[in-house]
Amino acid sequence: MTADQESIRRSFVDAYPRYVASILASRGIEVDDVLADAIVEGASVLDGLLATLEATALIDQSSSPLELFREALRPIDRALALVGAPLPPPGSGAVRIAPWDRYALSPGSSQVLGQSAKEAHIAWGLGKAQAVARYVDSTQGPTIGLLCTAGDLPALVAEAEALHYRTTVLPSDTGISVAVVCADEPDAEGAVRMMSQRARVVVYGRSIDDLDQARFAALGASFVVDAGRLFGRLSEYVPVIG
Repeated sequence: MTADQESIRRSFVDAYPRYVASILASRGIEVDDVLADAIVEGASVLDGLLATLEATALIDQSSSPLELFREALRPIDRALALVGAPLPPPGSGAVRIAPWDRYALSPGSSQVLGQSAKEAHIAWGLGKAQAVARYVDSTQGPTIGLLCTAGDLPALVAEAEALHYRTTVLPSDTGISVAVVCADEPDAEGAVRMMSQRARVVVYGRSIDDLDQARFAALGASFVVDAGRLFGRLSEYVPVIG
């Protein structure tokens, strides 16, 4: 655990009740007992999520603190529905970032959480980028190696690049920090065996079963997931750079 991670846990948890109260006030929603309990619950959830993040090495952290802050807003969303609060009307400027976020509570950036949270988040991002960089060729930058079907390639490349990774097709001699391998490819096992010696490996497929899970895990895969859980959610399985 680093000082930056301690700082982000403290600042994000401190910011949580103030952020929620300001959102509710801006929409004219009174904080009754149900919502007050939800704020306490959400802050506790956030504290637990960030405590787990603290205990995880930077290179292995698959979620950012801001993503965890958003996740901790679920109790507020449920409470608002319970008390019958109106949904933000079209044209109100409220933006739903998470699919479950009916009331558009999720912050778009850490800037709205206050200066302390913003600075801690920036420091975390820099530390994460430095941790990732230590695992790759410094002249290439973080790279994801892909072994997949031609149909899957464009979507995976676009998602990886959106996460600030370079991409290359396996096999490759390029410095690689993460390998994403389709279980249905002929050389999937060989690629996992080779890449697991020097990179995090994510295996996906469209008919993953328990035997696949055990087989690829034994070869060194960090994650073995159904394709439906990977596409559009790559950030859950690779180190977040910034």
